[in-house]
Amino acid sequence: MNILEKDFVPYEPSLALKELGFDEPCLMRIWWLNSVHKDTKIPFEPHISINGRDINFEYSLPKKHPSTEFVALELQAPTFSQAFRWFRDKYQIDSKIERDNSLQDLPKQYCYIIDDKDGLVEESINFNSYEEAELACLIKLIKIAKENKQ
Repeated sequence: MNILEKDFVPYEPSLALKELGFDEPCLMRIWWLNSVHKDTKIPFEPHISINGRDINFEYSLPKKHPSTEFVALELQAPTFSQAFRWFRDKYQIDSKIERDNSLQDLPKQYCYIIDDKDGLVEESINFNSYEEAELACLIKLIKIAKENKQ
């Protein structure tokens, strides 16, 4: 995993955030172009740019965006920090990742805790890495927000 991948929300949760109304400026953008290169006639591949510069790293992208009628479509990919801040501001839901110190003889384990203005909403099971817990927490926040919209 590239170091940058740890900082940015993957494609599926980024798309879910957009569907919930996330529209913040982000450093990373994912682009789909429904066109071909003018000389080679080879279709453009989805690509990722940070601050306007294309970058290459292992970031799972579908070959086609669901809205293929557009000539070009952009999806903002926030950092995890941005996404968690957005949930605090928009939904008043706080979350944090913690190391589980109760398992002293075992390898480090992490968990997430989610609460809102009324108290504890969700406490997770243990994850092997901070990043696993962070992604699981974000996915749970998305699920909570979708349920609250209905």
